[in-house]
Amino acid sequence: MDRERFVTPSGRESFYPYSGPQNPIGRPGERRRGLLRVREVQLPSPLPSGSPGNDAFTARLLFRPDVEARQPVVFLHGFGFSLLRSWESIPAAFAARGHPSVILCLPHLCERARVDRPPGHHYTSTNAETALPAYEQAVADTRAALDWALEQPECASVASDPDMPGPAVVGVSFGALVAVIAAALEPRFESLVSLLGGADLEIIVFRGSYRTGIERQLRDAKIGIEQRRTARAMYEEYLDRVRAATRPLDVPAPFHFYLFDPLTFAPHLRERPALLMNARFDPVMPRSAAEQLRLELGCPEASWFWGTHLVAGPWLPYVARRVTRYLAARRPGERRIPLDTRAAVWVP
Repeated sequence: MDRERFVTPSGRESFYPYSGPQNPIGRPGERRRGLLRVREVQLPSPLPSGSPGNDAFTARLLFRPDVEARQPVVFLHGFGFSLLRSWESIPAAFAARGHPSVILCLPHLCERARVDRPPGHHYTSTNAETALPAYEQAVADTRAALDWALEQPECASVASDPDMPGPAVVGVSFGALVAVIAAALEPRFESLVSLLGGADLEIIVFRGSYRTGIERQLRDAKIGIEQRRTARAMYEEYLDRVRAATRPLDVPAPFHFYLFDPLTFAPHLRERPALLMNARFDPVMPRSAAEQLRLELGCPEASWFWGTHLVAGPWLPYVARRVTRYLAARRPGERRIPLDTRAAVWVP
């Protein structure tokens, strides 16, 4: 990461840049998946990391040709599976109900992951040069996948229909965190669906299952509880300025992790339609983190289901039905009236 971006605050252009649509690498291929078609393409990352195995990614569009197309969906996966194909059942459930759905392989995960690093290493690193560029690349690749999807006939016809709402971004687990950031920076996403997601990294990390690994990194870097408390107190002031700003990146950030906490971006989604779905027995995403996101978004639609940190398997039919019913109720250009609620920044 270029440290000059922090030393010299220069506005939103310094972080999360996006250079626009990318030309595919080769011709798209297509296969059948039951009643669905799956069109696959390789795209160059618009924000390359310098690692050849990570700087091109797979995007797959799942659609059902025998039903009328509805609002397109961009689906963002989590850490869990090591193959992108293992995540297909979720966007396939949306596509089966008429929503053309694109799934992309996020940076440093699935087939783009290094075999010598644990899943999610880049995103859970306390090193600024490692974590922030990974999040920036994930958001840039999400926007590139959206551009590619909207060029496909199955989505282009919907996008040109004035009676049809614009695309939705749907993320699960880690993908839900990226979805919040991407929705705040990409106005073409007219609605957000967060599955097993939340906000406020202090809560997600130190009340969730990633605590041990993060604490080890902090000890190695000689960062103690007092430094954490100072950073949290500064974050509360920073978040107040972000809430009052026109754009989330207009406020200079004292610490790099402010720039990939979904809580930083949630204030700018308060009028955007959103659905939050979380599990009652989730050992990974604390309930308080889900509540932080809900409060900062102004209390959008939310539901809790009797499950764990999983939306596939026995929970998939319910989740798919709930999400597609929510999307079907959307209207073009719709705006939500948020409640006057705000997340309370917890200081350890």
